[in-house]
Amino acid sequence: MRVAIAALAAFATATAAHATPFDVYRGACLDTGNDLAKVRAAAKGQKWAALTEAEREQIAPGNGARVEGWAIVKDGKRHLVSITGDTVEGGMTGDRSGSAAVTCGVLTPKADDKAVAKAYSAYLKRQPSEDKMEGLTTYTWSIQAASNITYHYLVAGTNMPGLSLSVSSIRK
Repeated sequence: MRVAIAALAAFATATAAHATPFDVYRGACLDTGNDLAKVRAAAKGQKWAALTEAEREQIAPGNGARVEGWAIVKDGKRHLVSITGDTVEGGMTGDRSGSAAVTCGVLTPKADDKAVAKAYSAYLKRQPSEDKMEGLTTYTWSIQAASNITYHYLVAGTNMPGLSLSVSSIRK
């Protein structure tokens, strides 16, 4: 019995150690409903690591001190999580004025963007639009409901340090 339990634990550890960038992102941003309080609670409960100053600058060059985020370490690699929240105001926002705007993103180490886009499409059960420009590929999924609109992005490119996955929601 102990051997079976040890084998199961070793399998679970090996499986968790090979988490894909999308799995890390899904756990941090999508499974929390892109809710700032839930992301913060997950960070505290799962003991995500603090970001270094260099990582903050990598996420927001020139504005790193304003980044709220953490690092999730999987398979010896750091996946950088960041969150922001604000209120939509002014001019061109129409009936969305006063809505809550929330973004959760993960900057992952280099990975196969096509495989990650395929996993993201399977999760959302829809295909993205794809835009290529100046060495960058941006995959975008848009989902609109009566009270909110959600944009999902995956950005990859040869001049990027990894993949950028994010979800932004505007909720009334």
